[in-house]
Amino acid sequence: MILQHRFNNLIGNYTNNQSLIDKLWSELFTLYNEKYRAYHNLTHLEELFNYYDVYKDSLLMPEIVAFSIFYHDIVYNIWKKDNEEKSADFALTVLKEISLPNHYYADIKNQILATKTHNAYSEDTQFLIDFDLAILGQSLDIYINYTQKIRKEYKLVPNVLYRNGRKKVLQHFLKKETIYATSIFKELYEKQARNNLMYELTIL
Repeated sequence: MILQHRFNNLIGNYTNNQSLIDKLWSELFTLYNEKYRAYHNLTHLEELFNYYDVYKDSLLMPEIVAFSIFYHDIVYNIWKKDNEEKSADFALTVLKEISLPNHYYADIKNQILATKTHNAYSEDTQFLIDFDLAILGQSLDIYINYTQKIRKEYKLVPNVLYRNGRKKVLQHFLKKETIYATSIFKELYEKQARNNLMYELTIL
């Protein structure tokens, strides 16, 4: 599995304990495979790493971004509003089992939290946020497939409540001066993302 190989190599830079590496991967694999995850799963991580691979040379600290990608949605509960906070706490707890440079922990935590606020405090965080939001700017067919997966994750939420909540999310992005933080993602995806969001609003 390519994703597991990537994870093992990343963690293996900081520990030779294969049992620990296997344990960390097993935890991550299990949580991202929770049965209600239709979008926020391992495929989502693979999509982010596809962008990561393209723009890795533009990152100042690519390893930190890689850790953040792996753990940014590890806690995901549709009924809670603190998923990012809990994901960040989870990441710091498990990653302290390996010998990372001290400043990595704060940066990983802040990057994961930024996937909630979409406020980037560094250039690397701008890229991470844009990787996470890139789905919004894909072709309409891909975007519609994404919205269907999100609805599936929220299948226990009644239609009226879901539509109201989803409208707020869409309007939040549309009111922003720009959806994307980096110039390259603005150029590539901003227009299509706004078209997609406005289309979804019309069919909700």
